[in-house]
Amino acid sequence: MDKIISQTRHGRVFICPSCDKVHIEFHNFLFSFNQEEFNHFKQCFSRMDGQYYEAINADIVYQRKIIVPIGHKHASMMLNRQELNELKRLLSVDERRKDPSVFLSVREIGVHLGAN
Repeated sequence: MDKIISQTRHGRVFICPSCDKVHIEFHNFLFSFNQEEFNHFKQCFSRMDGQYYEAINADIVYQRKIIVPIGHKHASMMLNRQELNELKRLLSVDERRKDPSVFLSVREIGVHLGAN
């Protein structure tokens, strides 16, 4: 059974007990890392300033202005500021947690509460 260590509306971080890798599923991306690689990936995103990158890339044709190289010269990850903030939340896991259950907020699930 995979151990989910973080979850948002569009992604989750989990550890696979059979391969001992940390997997990050976010929108249509999947990353698989050993612990050291995961820590580096997490650190890179924690320092990223979405507002800065949206400003310097304001004139590019792409809808998403935050462009992140992912290690292949012909591929990049593209995000908007909301997606970057969600990814940061997803990656800001406390791996010392004893309780593996992770709960989503009503907002993250997409439920709109209203008066009956």
